[in-house]
Amino acid sequence: MKHHFKTTYSCFIFICLFSLLNILTISTASSAAKKRIDGINPESIKQRIKLSDAEAAWLKQDKTVTVRVGNWPPFMITENEVSGISIDYLDLIASIHGIKFKYVTQDEISWPEALKSIRKHDGIDMVPAIQQSDDRKDFMSFSIPYQTLPWVIVTRDDAEFVGGLNDLESKTVSVQDRFILQKQIEKQYPNLNLRIIKTRTPTLDSLKDVATKEVYATINALPVVVYFIKHYGLSNLKVAAPAKFDALELSMGIRNDWPELVSIISKTIQAMSHKDVAAIHNTWLSVNYEPGISTTEAKRYAFFGLLTLFIVIGLFVTINRTLKKKIAQRTKALIAELDERERIQRNLKISEERYDMALRAVSDGLWDWNLQTNEVYYSPRYFEMLGYEPDEFPHEYKTWLHLMHPDDRERASEVVTAYLDKFPSDDLKSIFSQEFRMLTKAGDWKWILSRGRVPEFDKQGKPVRLIGTHMDITERKNTEQLMVQTEKMMSIGGLAAGMAHEINNPLAGILGHSQNIRNRLFSKTKANIRTAEKHGIELQQIQDYMDDREIPRMIDGIRTAGNRAAKIVSNMLSFSRQSEKEYSLHEITNLLEKAIDLSASDYNLEKLYDFRQINIIREYEPQIPPIYCEGTEIQQVFMNLLKNGAEAMREKDYDQDSPQFICRIRKTARAVIVEIEDNGPGIDYATRSRIFEPFYTTKDVGKGTGLGLSVSYFIITSHHNGSMSVDSSPGNWTRFTIRIPFECTS
Repeated sequence: MKHHFKTTYSCFIFICLFSLLNILTISTASSAAKKRIDGINPESIKQRIKLSDAEAAWLKQDKTVTVRVGNWPPFMITENEVSGISIDYLDLIASIHGIKFKYVTQDEISWPEALKSIRKHDGIDMVPAIQQSDDRKDFMSFSIPYQTLPWVIVTRDDAEFVGGLNDLESKTVSVQDRFILQKQIEKQYPNLNLRIIKTRTPTLDSLKDVATKEVYATINALPVVVYFIKHYGLSNLKVAAPAKFDALELSMGIRNDWPELVSIISKTIQAMSHKDVAAIHNTWLSVNYEPGISTTEAKRYAFFGLLTLFIVIGLFVTINRTLKKKIAQRTKALIAELDERERIQRNLKISEERYDMALRAVSDGLWDWNLQTNEVYYSPRYFEMLGYEPDEFPHEYKTWLHLMHPDDRERASEVVTAYLDKFPSDDLKSIFSQEFRMLTKAGDWKWILSRGRVPEFDKQGKPVRLIGTHMDITERKNTEQLMVQTEKMMSIGGLAAGMAHEINNPLAGILGHSQNIRNRLFSKTKANIRTAEKHGIELQQIQDYMDDREIPRMIDGIRTAGNRAAKIVSNMLSFSRQSEKEYSLHEITNLLEKAIDLSASDYNLEKLYDFRQINIIREYEPQIPPIYCEGTEIQQVFMNLLKNGAEAMREKDYDQDSPQFICRIRKTARAVIVEIEDNGPGIDYATRSRIFEPFYTTKDVGKGTGLGLSVSYFIITSHHNGSMSVDSSPGNWTRFTIRIPFECTS
């Protein structure tokens, strides 16, 4: 009886599997027969394409283009018939332009032989999916990229947490033979144990090795992984983490003597809308079942169904208890499997969202913050815009705060916290934005515009993830600060004019009377001698008394202070009026050279620093046109910059280098650009933001008025309608840039 039960039960299982196999076979065949791309209008795309005369002439030659196709689903598939995403692009191009494509598979010609054939223009004309490289550009032209693929790490769903390739140290990782990233992986991660797959289907076999625990992980492009997992039912695999390499950009590679075909394909790709691209991708990256069963087949299935029903009824009583136990076990397993599938789909969705956002934020840094685990994904561009390597910092929330300017941290954190606290779960379009400074590897601060939103929240409406981008807005902030600085300087200029006139009158009295006191006390004139004798005193006695009491030194001090004040007043007047000196054409090179010569012989400068010890590097463009300017004023500006630079370099200790100026002169269409750069101690951000303000100085009291750069700034901007700016790397260099138009309104 026991043997009979096992035999009958085996027959039942066989019949069920046989029926299911027939249904799946017919359904798959029907789906393949009806496969087509919906939602694409070739005529609409064609209307957006403007071909050149050369391109139209090439099409009239009615050439047949031989295409070498490999087996790399979902982009190229050679099983049964040639198909895939790349082939759909070629079919669309053929339907629009009437180009005839002839497909040759990898069974007919190998990859090295195909490249050799393209190089010789003999046999193979193009390949539909290839990444551009310098060595290939010697014999092949490329269309614009039509697909950008991020690299991902794939593991079993029961594997330990993997956040990147560093977590796979000493693990076995499979990659296909001649894998594009193989050299990078071996160089950057030498502790990985690579297993090279050289089979006919390396991608599928790599994934199967992971599923069967032959290897721990594999690396491949995200869309390829998604396709294979869904198409082959590899439900125990997951996308564990991004592999942080440059994304794979797929182009079409064409023999280099057919530039017309290259531009025709590129123009067609550019003319496709997002909807057209999505229509092709959805055909291969989603699963559709279209049943197609005939009446005869339905009767046959009904017969097997009835037969199965009788067998089930006959066995029901015997196996009832066994089935209950099996059902309970299977139900538990199915629930666990469904939960796992849901987790896999959620991870895939996250990866796809990152992929989609990366495509739209080409030049921006991308970040994705998991609010539950506090892990943060930073794209390579996030760190590159600050000068760092992609893996130089840990992917966590603290990295953001660590790189932020200390003065901005509290405010930036409060903005994010307030957004998350008030986030409405029914408004997914709600975003936040803010500006702050972040530290570059060179030690400078860059202004960043950060935007973010919540793409996912839990059942209670609480945000689960926060994603966004970082944009470098340093240039924009510098422009805004320059505008504010100009307005401030103009207002101070008006104030300075009034103050200067008010101070000039009493100042003239002080200087005049102090000079008269010295003349009447220390000059041996007849009037002085006669007046002293009139009062019974000799003039020499008065002078001896004055010398003993150091009165001459005090009078000299009054005159020195008065002259210093007079010079300040004179400089202040430069803020409110232009010079009455003559404007004429001058060679800017001659003006700079005279300023260098005068600086080298300046007595005050020589006391502080021997200018002749400074190396002068000249980088002058030839044939600089003369500029219309007041030569003496421009020369004064150059001398101010050279003097300040020399004094600054005196404060720096040079171990290997020596003090030097780099003087550059170049021209644009409408102006001449002069740069004076020193390798001194540099200027920090706070000082740079105020360096052109009147009376602002970092020198000791009595060593500077704080007006030299302010006057220079107004000479350039107000008197010559130019611009003046400063850049610096603290500890390394400072560079002043002056722009003077060839013609200015004096």
